[in-house]
Amino acid sequence: MNISMIMNTKKQSGAVLVMALLMLFVLTLIGVSSMNTTSMEEKMSGNTRNRQLAFQAAETAVRDAERYITNNINNPTAQFTASGTGGLYTLGNGPSSSEAVDKNWWANTTNPRLTYAGTTQDIKSAPQYTIEYLGETQQSEASSVNLFGGEQGSGGQGSIQTFRITVRGTGLTNNSVVVIQSHFGKRI
Repeated sequence: MNISMIMNTKKQSGAVLVMALLMLFVLTLIGVSSMNTTSMEEKMSGNTRNRQLAFQAAETAVRDAERYITNNINNPTAQFTASGTGGLYTLGNGPSSSEAVDKNWWANTTNPRLTYAGTTQDIKSAPQYTIEYLGETQQSEASSVNLFGGEQGSGGQGSIQTFRITVRGTGLTNNSVVVIQSHFGKRI
């Protein structure tokens, strides 16, 4: 009986060990791949949150600029300058489209701009904005200009002062940036 057991052991070639090692290698590859995928998805969701924070900060500054125009602008031709004193520019002198997305323009302290002074959470730096006076627009009774949420044409006749608001907001880092331009009209 001992002789037959010894004979059977000599005939085994270790195929089970090789198969087990191959299965272990495949499972390791699947695990590493899953970890990489999870890590990438986590980074993507973090970047999406960061961009949303930057967008919300920029939107907040747009509303702040609209309030500023509503409460503080009574004579645009006297209050707005070509040099942009206090962040208020005359037509064609505000940041161009390429300057609006250039971080160096916003970092340059010689370029006048306004800074949102309200409270913002989870953002790196307060949003900044400029207001450019575009001029006067005439509104007729049949016009589709809709100011302050009224019915179309309900604003009556008269002139409307129009402004371009350019805002730069950041998210959790200064690398996450959203730039928004908005137009706003006010009857003065």
